[in-house]
Amino acid sequence: MDECPLYSEPELYDLLFPDPRHVVYVGNETRAQRLASSEQFYLDEVRRGGGRVLELACGSGRLTIPIAQAAVEIVALDSSESMLNAARAKAVETGVAPMFVHGDMRTFELPGQFSTIFMAGNSLLHLLTNDALRDCLEHVRRHLLGDGQFVFDVFNPDPHLLSRDYEKRYPVLRVRDPKRGEITIEETTKYDAASQINDVTWYMRSPAAPDVRVIKYRLRVIFPQELELLLSSSGFQLKMRYGEFTREPFQSNSPRQVCVCVRS
Repeated sequence: MDECPLYSEPELYDLLFPDPRHVVYVGNETRAQRLASSEQFYLDEVRRGGGRVLELACGSGRLTIPIAQAAVEIVALDSSESMLNAARAKAVETGVAPMFVHGDMRTFELPGQFSTIFMAGNSLLHLLTNDALRDCLEHVRRHLLGDGQFVFDVFNPDPHLLSRDYEKRYPVLRVRDPKRGEITIEETTKYDAASQINDVTWYMRSPAAPDVRVIKYRLRVIFPQELELLLSSSGFQLKMRYGEFTREPFQSNSPRQVCVCVRS
């Protein structure tokens, strides 16, 4: 599992995926609303679960910090030391003390069990093989209390997007960088149907510098029926699947698969 270059640059990551309370400009109202509703969704779920919480792939703490501020005991794990250092600095600034742990979501071993384990923002899709996914789910199940819940979100694959011309650039988002002004991101994607892996390249452009930054990363694609089978084979039951963080029912054209699972 190769690390996405974004995760070695917390400042850039926070610019592209900001805390919704500190958004200056994201260039898309739908995206701004999704950032806010995702935070509220996960906060509601950990409150509903009660008890200790484990966040996998916590990044720079976008969700960890507000959950800790809600007086929830949370352990947050990530494989990137730079992202963890950024999250720790945010925690100090806000006066909370979640436990940050450096580790791999496929092999982590932590003391005790948790009422809620969650993994947000397509993080599960960095597990590119079935073996890697099974390893992760095995460790989640082992660390989950018998009546606990595993919560995550991944995108709902759109065949039209997966079949786009891989030589053409498509707009993704716009953000405002205090140093460079407005940043526009375009992407190319090349999807391999046999492996179900999408190779993505992001091209960041500023007014003064075209392609000021080029970022390449890979994401697995998991289709809705396949997701249920993968979960079931790893000892999980899909209790609820929403089409968005605002909890509307999941449908064919839903942008996301927002999932709440229990041990089967």
